[in-house]
Amino acid sequence: MTNILKYAMLAMALGTVPARAAGDGVPSEKDGQEVYVNGRVTDARSGRPVQGVRVAAGSWSALTDEEGRYRVRVPSYMVQLTLSSEGYLQRTVSLQGDSVKDVSVYSDAFLTLKGDDAFTNTQAVSLDEVLGGRWGSDVRAATRSAVGGEGANLFIRGYNSLNVNAQPLIVVDGTIWDTSTWVESVHDGFYENPLAFVDVNDIESVQILKDATSLYGSKGANGVILISTKRGRSITTRIAADLSYGFVQSPEPIRMMGAAQYRTYLSEMLKGSGQGNKLATLFDGYLGMNPSSADYSTYHQNNDWTDNVTRNGYMQHYGINVQGGDDIAKYSISLSYDNQKGVVEETGFSRLNARINSDVFLTKTLTLGTDIYFTNLNYTLQDDGVNATTAPRYLALIKAPFLVGYSYTDDGTQLTNTLNDVDELGVSNPLALLENAENTNKQYRFGVSLAPKWDITDDWSVEGRFSYSFNNSKSHYFSPMVGVAPQVVGNQVWENTVKDQTATQNDLFGNVKLSYRKLIHNDHFVDAFVGYRIMNTSFKSVYEDGHNTGNDKVSNMNNSLSYRTVDGLNTDWSSMALYAQGKYTFQERYTLWAAVSLDASSRFGKDAPGSFRMCGGTWGTFPSVGGAWLVTGERFMRRLTFLDRLNLRASFGVTGNDNIDGMYGYSYLSGVNYLGSAVGLKLANLANSSLKWETTRKWNAGIDLAFLNDRIGVSFDYFRHKTKDLLTWKQADTETGLDTYLYNGGELTNRGIEIALSAKVLDTKPFKWNAELGVARYKNEISALPDGDYTTEILGGEVLTAVGHPAGVFYGYEAHGVYATEAEAQAARLKVQHEDASYTYFHAGDVRFADLHVDGVLDERDKTIIGDPNPDFTGSFANRFTMGRFALDVLCTFKCGGDVYNYQRQTLESMTDTYNQTGAVMNRWRHEGQVTDMPKAVYGDPMGNSRFSSRWIEDGSFFKLKNVRLSYVWPINNVFIQGVTFWAGASNLLTLTKYLGPDPDVSMQTGVLYQGIDNGLLSHGRSYQIGVKLNL
Repeated sequence: MTNILKYAMLAMALGTVPARAAGDGVPSEKDGQEVYVNGRVTDARSGRPVQGVRVAAGSWSALTDEEGRYRVRVPSYMVQLTLSSEGYLQRTVSLQGDSVKDVSVYSDAFLTLKGDDAFTNTQAVSLDEVLGGRWGSDVRAATRSAVGGEGANLFIRGYNSLNVNAQPLIVVDGTIWDTSTWVESVHDGFYENPLAFVDVNDIESVQILKDATSLYGSKGANGVILISTKRGRSITTRIAADLSYGFVQSPEPIRMMGAAQYRTYLSEMLKGSGQGNKLATLFDGYLGMNPSSADYSTYHQNNDWTDNVTRNGYMQHYGINVQGGDDIAKYSISLSYDNQKGVVEETGFSRLNARINSDVFLTKTLTLGTDIYFTNLNYTLQDDGVNATTAPRYLALIKAPFLVGYSYTDDGTQLTNTLNDVDELGVSNPLALLENAENTNKQYRFGVSLAPKWDITDDWSVEGRFSYSFNNSKSHYFSPMVGVAPQVVGNQVWENTVKDQTATQNDLFGNVKLSYRKLIHNDHFVDAFVGYRIMNTSFKSVYEDGHNTGNDKVSNMNNSLSYRTVDGLNTDWSSMALYAQGKYTFQERYTLWAAVSLDASSRFGKDAPGSFRMCGGTWGTFPSVGGAWLVTGERFMRRLTFLDRLNLRASFGVTGNDNIDGMYGYSYLSGVNYLGSAVGLKLANLANSSLKWETTRKWNAGIDLAFLNDRIGVSFDYFRHKTKDLLTWKQADTETGLDTYLYNGGELTNRGIEIALSAKVLDTKPFKWNAELGVARYKNEISALPDGDYTTEILGGEVLTAVGHPAGVFYGYEAHGVYATEAEAQAARLKVQHEDASYTYFHAGDVRFADLHVDGVLDERDKTIIGDPNPDFTGSFANRFTMGRFALDVLCTFKCGGDVYNYQRQTLESMTDTYNQTGAVMNRWRHEGQVTDMPKAVYGDPMGNSRFSSRWIEDGSFFKLKNVRLSYVWPINNVFIQGVTFWAGASNLLTLTKYLGPDPDVSMQTGVLYQGIDNGLLSHGRSYQIGVKLNL
């Protein structure tokens, strides 16, 4: 018997023998009055195995392994199994004499992803990359940038805020992470991503809470992401080593004009300016064609600058995880290293991650959990986005293509060690930045948690979690003098620039919870708890910049710099919460629950309306209620044998958003330098003692269906959110010396539907096909603004905030092609008015703007809504094909609707200056009668043809083949190796879209008003990766 048990345990670790047993129906093993039942537990929605499910038969129980397999001893009198796991509904299944029982379990949150398969063998660096794929319909992940680890902005069920952080709350192993960004990066286009501190391979499970998460009070309005890292589950020592290597292709380049096309364009545009002869003389070398000229080689190349600054990158990952223990303690130890070479020259990313999770059983009833982790991130960066001075990728687009980065001698010999300086057009040399600029960001995070738990009785327990974390970020920036255009700011000339920034954050977190769980007479299940939570965060930052070091050999901050600026921030904030929840279930059919959280925060004003004062703090109340009815548990449903599950759900709750600086509720002063000599104090913030959290009321109704022995599953949800007391900026009185101050005002409604369909399309012995389709739609509308409508200027465009309209809509002029003839322009009689009250009429070749005010003058009164960045619907389509030991995963994501302001294209097709433009301007208007949608090229754009208009608003719909992965499990079993998985994957293989930019799935910042704006950050290219995982 002992040998049989050893053999079964070894087979479970390898995941091979149980697979045959499940498929072939191996007879039960009898041991007196007991038998053994084995099987596999899978997620009802995705069909993937679920690890860590407790399968119980009376007093005997077993946990599922990473393949979802279990083997449990069953007394002969037991006729059912009970399955339970965190994040899933408890389920009881009848045995009916079965020796093999495969079961599907259903999430009790709105989304749960568990199992080793979900987070290993992946190309993802941070979790947000996983969420935006597998859960594309539930969590919208809009790409920030393709820089390694920078991740995506996450939005759960649309938008519930306007002016403050709309990102979900992150909870890692029970500890709330403060992920706010309090200072801007010194590197253009770079964003510090807190999720990069968690190695995806360390994650055991993720839950997404989308409904009324009132237990998180004033922090849960934007949804909650619960992350659990791996812990020791068995006394058997298990070692898993994984390594992977891949390469990343540079994104598809934007098609720019070549040298000959650009030379013609430049000549025409200068002549059209009315200063053609004068400017042509200045640029004689550019436009001249005399081969005998000493400068001919300098000005007559045909250079692809983008090819000069980009390359194919690579990525590599090495990791090891050791789990094991004994009757006294269990542990999980992880160590990993990631290294990436970026697709932009002289850029890269590396991460070192270490984590130790342990559980020590001090007594039979007292357990102490300990978590310790350390992560170090290192970035080598370049400025990115639309920056015409120091961003190499953008400079590569706009720089004259007949120039090169290195100098030529008079006889035409190129000097590969001598960089060209700024050209006659004032454009920087991107190669000078790649060779001499310094852009680094170094972050590290250390954290430790103690989690004691005391099982007072079988029903009562008390547990706590006490955590400390330290986060440090250091950034250094140097822009050189040689080859880089000087910047003129007021009466200052900056020849080169040095910036340094250091930020530190200390977080203390404490949580104590008393729980009661009891099953009464096998019918009534009560699960209740009360708790107290406290958080304290202190944040400090120091920023320094200076200019003109004298030469590029001096790249550090020192006393010789001119125009120095020093700034900093020193703040802290605290919050606490009293919370309680009670849940009652009768015969697994009827479930009722209620919860409440009382939240206090130093961010609240002392006179915040709707609050109460207690213990010297300002408190808010956040209640929620809900219920569910498992209809298929009723007797009258038993005749519907094709229907396995019909579950109805409904809930209502109140949540909040307090993600603001902790000092906005108070007046405070800051230092100021007056006329370069005197130092004084000035008012930095005007106190608003009524400042409070944003309040979001959430309604949700849902239905879950499963058919044909769980082969088909359908979930449908309708939700409605209403946010009051929006945090927004109000114009301050002139005498305060401030422009604005923060206050509560306005309302926003958000409603939508979510549909999830899962199917075991084929379930034969040799071949299986599981498919999962998710589609979501939401619509928001601003329903109240106390101070009326307003616009926010962003990158030359305007975003309108107006009652009756969605958040973030674009506001500008309608463009309807180009006047083909002078007669058309004269018939329109449209003109612009200048400051001196004079007029200039539009002519042939100018853009035909709509005169909505019908007064013959194009002005502010003709602006209207020209685009809406909110998508009509989003979704994902995941497929998993398995045959024997092979598995093929194919993931597609899609978005329908959602306009994008293509700011990068605006700068590359505006034809207002001497910058190179896209090949599309070859279709520009050139002669009378030409029908085109591209206006004429005129230096300075006197008629404003490039103004913010519908010319630059594009449909952001897309369909992406996001990920493809093929894996094979080699059933090797010897003293050293107990299983090997080989895999190969590819990402971003195909994007179908009408969008003219590199990627329509963009997000400029975390705020709602900045969505759907493409400012030219690095987009993802195709990537290919191979890897192997060894179980030792």
